[in-house]
Amino acid sequence: MDKRKLESFLALARTLHFAKAASQVNITQPALSQHIQSLEQSWGVRLFERDKRHVSLTAAGKMVIAEVERTVEQLNRLSDTVRHVAGGGSTVLRLGYVGTSVLESLIVSAIRTFRTSFPDVLLEAGEFSVGEQVCLLQNGDLDIGIIRGPMPINQLITHRIIQQQPLKLVSADNHALHFMPEIRMQHLANETLIILDDPEGVGLGGTVLKLYADSGIIPSHIKRVRDLSTAVDLVALGAGITFVPATQLNSVRSDVVTLDISDAQPETSLFLCWKKGHSSRDLRHFSELIP
Repeated sequence: MDKRKLESFLALARTLHFAKAASQVNITQPALSQHIQSLEQSWGVRLFERDKRHVSLTAAGKMVIAEVERTVEQLNRLSDTVRHVAGGGSTVLRLGYVGTSVLESLIVSAIRTFRTSFPDVLLEAGEFSVGEQVCLLQNGDLDIGIIRGPMPINQLITHRIIQQQPLKLVSADNHALHFMPEIRMQHLANETLIILDDPEGVGLGGTVLKLYADSGIIPSHIKRVRDLSTAVDLVALGAGITFVPATQLNSVRSDVVTLDISDAQPETSLFLCWKKGHSSRDLRHFSELIP
């Protein structure tokens, strides 16, 4: 598959504007149009509806975005690996992480220290959801994963907890919750809950839903999003409430507020994961950097 064509598709999917997309991938507009036409002919589906004034994704186009993003990321990692080996490097350690973990200082420190201490090892780090990481670990396409619990029950994955921290309620700064003297879980029952689109019962989304279940309440409406920054953006717009790990509060917007719940103390856990039976030297070295 031609990586340039896939990048052209992603640029047009993001901008829905041929001139802007062509500029993003540094090609001419006719060349970008040819890339899109080539993909459509190769796949046998129409990816975009376009006329002289508007461009929009078709249903098929929307369905393939995530897979195209993963494919481009894999091709980029392959290029990095080839350059690493050609430059005399010896091994590669493939690391996956959930987006909410990359802001944690212990993770950043471990990655930096590993790269400094083992320059002959190419550390390929990429963001994947909980479900994606589990599949990639099982298939041997990742060596190690950083996943936010609860962990799914899986006989093929070994894991250990590396961090526990409080979860904080986040609302818009003009939300009624901000002005209440005390917030109890029952006060959240009628609020739209914005959570990460994790598999049922696992990840940060699973943690929050368990919090509600333990309190005997059901959210009136749930909106699922791919990343925490999108959740916080929607909260700022007044679309609902969300929960954020306490260590990441410095990264949230200034037009939202963090609140405590008087009758609950929610926590979130971070796990280091690898395929059972897989114990390479590089994996052990990285694991030792996270006590």
